[in-house]
Amino acid sequence: MNKAGSALRLQGACLIACLALCAGGWAQASPSRNDFQQDQALASSGDVSAELRVALAYNRGLGVKRSYEQALRWFQDAAAGGSLEAQAWIGSMYLLGHGVPQDSHQAYEIESALAKEKVPVAVRFLGLMYHTGQGVETDFSKAADLYRQAQEAGDARAADLLGVLYQRGDGVQQDYSLAEYFYDRAAALGDDWGATRLGDMYRKGLYVPQDYAMAFQYFSSAARQGNFVALQRLGSMYENGENVSQDYRQAMKWYLKAARYGYPTAQLSVAALYQSGRGVSQDPVKAYAWTLLAVQNGAAEAGWRLEKLRQSLTPAQVELAKSILPGLAK
Repeated sequence: MNKAGSALRLQGACLIACLALCAGGWAQASPSRNDFQQDQALASSGDVSAELRVALAYNRGLGVKRSYEQALRWFQDAAAGGSLEAQAWIGSMYLLGHGVPQDSHQAYEIESALAKEKVPVAVRFLGLMYHTGQGVETDFSKAADLYRQAQEAGDARAADLLGVLYQRGDGVQQDYSLAEYFYDRAAALGDDWGATRLGDMYRKGLYVPQDYAMAFQYFSSAARQGNFVALQRLGSMYENGENVSQDYRQAMKWYLKAARYGYPTAQLSVAALYQSGRGVSQDPVKAYAWTLLAVQNGAAEAGWRLEKLRQSLTPAQVELAKSILPGLAK
């Protein structure tokens, strides 16, 4: 496959991941546990801005264990306090079925009403609906217009998604320079996906000169915000010795961080290191367990690898692997 084809597949995969797993953008560095506790104390006293930050933390699992139910509760409190942004996030939860039954019609009603009020997050979410065909007919041109409006108002994730459209040529004339421009704008505004996509471009030399140091910098920035793809990419760079000394222990460290977000690519990477014994003690049972988890999380193409591993194990080892599955993601 040529570089352009690989890039398009990458962007499609990352867009789906962005929609399904982390619809939120966190505009600052990811909060620590102490930051979260401080925000929670303020939120409990009725501080609307803190209520929104607590909701976003629960929505992304930053500084606290992810809980869509808790995120919804705090979004609702912030919305009751007058936060239009919180209302937009409630719409996104209806769109994705996070904490509430999935309801694209309800999501559209919420986001379209708020978009008329020029709430940047709502404009972006409405664009995402047209981009993905969620609740409306797919309309890339409409999505591009909405993303452009939102990013002009300072919405970092909208700049990233506009970059995706320019890289793919969906709804706009394909323009890799503009794709890079909008990814860079998104990253400068603190968006983890913009930084991750730039990292991929520099790592592979896609439309920019190959530069492992730049790639590592962008991945590190996104990883600090909990971006699971960036975490996996850092593991891969350590495994392959790209811009850093080859270090399988460090590779495993980053792969595990990404794998615990439920990212099947990282889970397969963890399995491969356990299978080969690089950076960890060789453990075919854990290799099988992590591969099984990846398949369960959508890596259907790894089914042949799972079967090959199964054939190398005894029935008792297969059962042991299945028994440790619940603890792998902790």
